Parts: sequence; structure tokens; C-alpha cells
Amino acid sequence: MEFEALKDSEFKSFSHKLPLGHEISSNGQNISVIGNYRPDISIKDASGTIQIVLESETKSDRKAFIGALTHAFKYADESNVSFTLVFVMKETGSQTTVEQVANNLRPYYVWLQGVVTTKLKGTFLISDDAYVKSKECGERILSTEFQARCHRL
Repeated sequence: MEFEALKDSEFKSFSHKLPLGHEISSNGQNISVIGNYRPDISIKDASGTIQIVLESETKSDRKAFIGALTHAFKYADESNVSFTLVFVMKETGSQTTVEQVANNLRPYYVWLQGVVTTKLKGTFLISDDAYVKSKECGERILSTEFQARCHRL
């Protein structure tokens, strides 16, 4: 069942199903010590290290995805922190699907992996419908079941 896309504030206050031993570190606040990086959600492990960044994209603007991907790589490289990036996106019918966005982003992802020293652990794209369904099924973010719902770059 399709639902209305989560607004930014709703996504930030959504009851995310975090991996065990992890907690939300930030909801849109700057997490960079040397720059300005404000992901929608950052998730840290028990040691306090950022492990996962969630970005909600409700528009199908390719440039917004490329910008968010580049910003994540820049933060990882400057902070020497390798984490997993998850885009939760609103599909717009057959015009913009998770698969199409993943295919558009993949060349940029591969290029950025070759440019920076500290690389992302991985980047996943999931529709907002699948994200909510995953939570309803009790799947923790990055679990095998969760990843099966995603496209990986």
C-alpha cells in the first residue's frame, strides 16, 4: 500500500528500526567538526562513531542525489569516518524509480570511490514505501532482510 511521502520533519521523528547497540546521533544537525554536514539522520554505534547516515529524498531531482552523495563522501574523507549511506526516496510512478536513480548514481559513486581516501562502506537506495514496510516487519536497518529491499551502488 502506497502512502504519502514522509515530510522531512516526519522522517526525522520517525521511529527508525536501528541496528542493535546503535542510537540516533543527529536529526539534521551539523555532525562535522571541520565543515558543515547536516544529514537528515546520523546513527552511531556504542563507541560514538557514526556508522549510518539516512537521507530522505522526496523529489526526483538527480542533482539533489548527486549532491547528497558527494557531500557524504566529502564528510567521510575529511573526518576519516567510513559509514553506510542510505537514501530513502519517494518513487514517482514509472518516471523515477529506485532502480533508475541507482543506475544514474552508480557512475558518480564509482568515480568518488576512486577520488577519496576514506570511502563509504556502502550506499543503498530504498523506496519510502519499502522502508516503512521494513520497519513494520521488524527489520533493522542494514539487516539482510532490509538490504534485500534496497538497491546497492
